[in-house]
Amino acid sequence: MAPMRSNVSDANDRRQHGVSAVQQVYDLLRHDIVYLKRPPGSAISKNEIAEHCGVSQTPVREAMLRLAEEGLVDIYPQSRTVVSLIDIQNAREIHFLRLSTELEIARVLVRTIDTAGIESLEAWIDRQITELRSGDQNSFRFADNRFHEEMYFLAGVPGLSQVLRARRGHHDRIRGLFLRQEDRRNGVVEEHRAIVEALRNRDEAAAEAATRVHLGKSLAIIDEIRELNPDYFL
Repeated sequence: MAPMRSNVSDANDRRQHGVSAVQQVYDLLRHDIVYLKRPPGSAISKNEIAEHCGVSQTPVREAMLRLAEEGLVDIYPQSRTVVSLIDIQNAREIHFLRLSTELEIARVLVRTIDTAGIESLEAWIDRQITELRSGDQNSFRFADNRFHEEMYFLAGVPGLSQVLRARRGHHDRIRGLFLRQEDRRNGVVEEHRAIVEALRNRDEAAAEAATRVHLGKSLAIIDEIRELNPDYFL
């Protein structure tokens, strides 16, 4: 699966052909929340969103209900809707689930990945390097996520990636704060290379170790991240 151009820059487009109004508003708001364009604690105007997307307030309301179910917005009836503060406990629980899943994926891929699969992962690493050089943090995060989605696809469990995605908004926001520093983005590239090299060598222990190192970084320094952004956390 060759890399496609990121849709990050397209996230704010108006109504798209073939996409329901609710889905479009949901995608727009979720993108802006997860990529920290709408910071934790900031207010969301239904009127503003409806006007921007060219829809009535009904799909906006339904989209916000979906986001509330994911814990990404707090709705105060007859009052206001705000982007939720980051819940560290939620992020830790999702990290535990994601780590368990991706360790198993690494074990599967050590046995099953072929040359084409290795090349597809390397293509996403190349894409990350391109975005790293351009300084586009959001596109770098997009390529980072797509590297992992490709691993799920190659292991034959792409649906699990979508299941986790719907629940990892708090974790993804912490990761976004973590990746604001360029040296950390450089580290992600090297960690991905280590995972691919272990898969290429059919080295299960190395693949598991590289996966643990890679996925554990952002939560390992959560106290530092919270200290730098105290208003973003519960």
